[in-house]
Amino acid sequence: MSLAADYGLLIVQVVAGGSADRAGLHGGNERAYLGNVPIMVGGDLIIAIDGEKIQDQQDLAQMMNKHRAGDVVRVTIFRGKKKMDVQVTLGEAKEQV
Repeated sequence: MSLAADYGLLIVQVVAGGSADRAGLHGGNERAYLGNVPIMVGGDLIIAIDGEKIQDQQDLAQMMNKHRAGDVVRVTIFRGKKKMDVQVTLGEAKEQV
């Protein structure tokens, strides 16, 4: 997929008005296929939160369990080939249906 790192979580969608959107994080903007599964690529790649490496969804869940709504975390991302840190104020978790 020509990503800047060989680990991390690719943001495929950002909820309008949500914490990620307010922090300026970008979701995917181009359709691609992982096998037969369509995914959106071109979004930011999360590689760390507060300096701790994020390799998969389990790492993200463990990190989020250490925080609550209103906490500010430093999210390290790659946007294309550019590495950057973004401050994100966490919101309430919402169930996805």
